[in-house]
Amino acid sequence: MDETDDRTRPSALPGPGSRGRTATGDEGAKLNQSVRKAITLLRATADDDRANVSSLARAAGLPRATALRMIQTLEQEGFLLRVAGDDRVLLGPELLRLARNTDEGLLLLEAARPVIAELVAAVRETGTLSVVASDGGLDLVHQVDAPHHLRPGSWVGQRFPLHASASGKVLLATFDDEQLERFLREPLARLTPATIVTADELRADLGRVRERGHAFSVDEAEEGLSGVATGIYGQADELVGVLTVSGPTQRLDGRRARSAADHLARAAGRIESALHRDRERARAL
Repeated sequence: MDETDDRTRPSALPGPGSRGRTATGDEGAKLNQSVRKAITLLRATADDDRANVSSLARAAGLPRATALRMIQTLEQEGFLLRVAGDDRVLLGPELLRLARNTDEGLLLLEAARPVIAELVAAVRETGTLSVVASDGGLDLVHQVDAPHHLRPGSWVGQRFPLHASASGKVLLATFDDEQLERFLREPLARLTPATIVTADELRADLGRVRERGHAFSVDEAEEGLSGVATGIYGQADELVGVLTVSGPTQRLDGRRARSAADHLARAAGRIESALHRDRERARAL
């Protein structure tokens, strides 16, 4: 769960286990090196708009004939494209198709995993990542537990009332007037004595969220539970996810919550940088 009073703002995926026949010894090493060389060719092509077979062979440390065979294979699969009569080599359409079909939520999750682990190590409270779902709500998709016996349980797969959670307030703070009025047509459920249940109070709180760049929830969703959250934004400045630190109110008090907010801002910035690099690369294809 999330949730408690500024904002500054890469990850290698572990590959799946081998399937089918297992390559042994030299076969595995040769396959690994071939893949590495192919990746080098692709990266060198992306970095040089005048790339050709000879320059790519030098970049990959391959004989020209070997590089040519690999380039031809990658071209056949659509990952590279040779310009007829020009000797140039360009990135192919298959890379663009794959980049466009990348699941945004998965990309965000994988970029965030190592950052959240470091965040939790620094603040010593539970860290979570929620993503903006297709229906406009927030889905909690990843959690790293605090190194304490007294800590929240697992919330992965759950949703929480937007008005009573730090992560929910981050989302609500992005709503325009019409969206917020539509949300406020339904009564705000009182979950604890501290829950905000009037429209005016919530509007005022969301104004503070917008000013400082993060949200607090203190005993609002559950007594004894507090949190602080900040948003993760895409290149069009749209909210794509929310990063939250949560813990017992007795530990996550005002001073520690403000410190956690600083850590959150830096962590969100790192995740955004990783996401933007990936999208810039996709647009360059």
